[in-house]
Amino acid sequence: MHIYLNIVPQAQLDWVRLTTLIEEVNGQRFTDISLNLQLPEGQTLTSTQQHQAEAWSLAVGHPDIIPAERTYLLNLRDTDHLLPGAFRQWAQVIQQHPNCLISLATFDSSIALDPQIQDYLTQHIENRLQTTLHQLVTDRSDTTSAQQLALWGLQNYSIQTNIQSLKYLSQRLRPTGLLLPSMQLFPDIPLVSLQQTLSLLQSATEVIRLHVPTIARQSWTVTTPLRWLSELQMIDLDHLALGWAPLITQYRQQQFNQILNVAGRRQVSTATHLQLLTQIKQTQTPPIHRWSRLGLLRMLSPRVAHQLFY
Repeated sequence: MHIYLNIVPQAQLDWVRLTTLIEEVNGQRFTDISLNLQLPEGQTLTSTQQHQAEAWSLAVGHPDIIPAERTYLLNLRDTDHLLPGAFRQWAQVIQQHPNCLISLATFDSSIALDPQIQDYLTQHIENRLQTTLHQLVTDRSDTTSAQQLALWGLQNYSIQTNIQSLKYLSQRLRPTGLLLPSMQLFPDIPLVSLQQTLSLLQSATEVIRLHVPTIARQSWTVTTPLRWLSELQMIDLDHLALGWAPLITQYRQQQFNQILNVAGRRQVSTATHLQLLTQIKQTQTPPIHRWSRLGLLRMLSPRVAHQLFY
């Protein structure tokens, strides 16, 4: 069993956050792992950073993955976080269900982790699995690590066979934050892409869903909406497997609306907002509802829509 952890910068590499993520990885004392940093074109490390990467055993470049049974790829951004025990929880599931796509529940990395964990534990206070571990948290000082250990005791997963389910697509289709079986990767498709996960999902017969968060991340819709829009637009509906084109059309409708809703909260610049509106309008995707933002954009110019939404 082996996990390739491929780290990609959200934008310009944040060395401080990368250091934090590497410390979270090393703190788990999990040996069956290879670390890789995949820098965007034009980005390089300084000589000091290169020496530190060597000390971390962090390879730089395109990950060299050797397909094998129970070997997985996990793409994460440098801004993501790992919770204690994550690797061992994944390893246990991989041993039981080798070569299945594994979908991971997550916390939101833009919000303080402590209250999210406490809310989760409070919601599951009646869960029998928590009985002994709740005592552990009570007996010890109420630290984040104690709370995170309590989460581990709540971990459970399900085997999902409803592959063509619009309800669960957002859990299964994302470039980062999924455990991808190496033997099913498509070498001619970028490893960190929506196309890679969609191709893998189309060939799957079941998906394993871990229900208790083991990582913290942010949606690409929020952090990099233009990049996410580009990923959505690169899907070729004419070359999808049987039954997938109508489903992905609906999925893109939902995602376009989410992008418009998030961007409309002035979380992007005026120029970026106009660019998003223009590119979405050029995409031949009908709106879900006539009076949704996507529906209104179909009837308005990008500039008028910008004045209305922004």
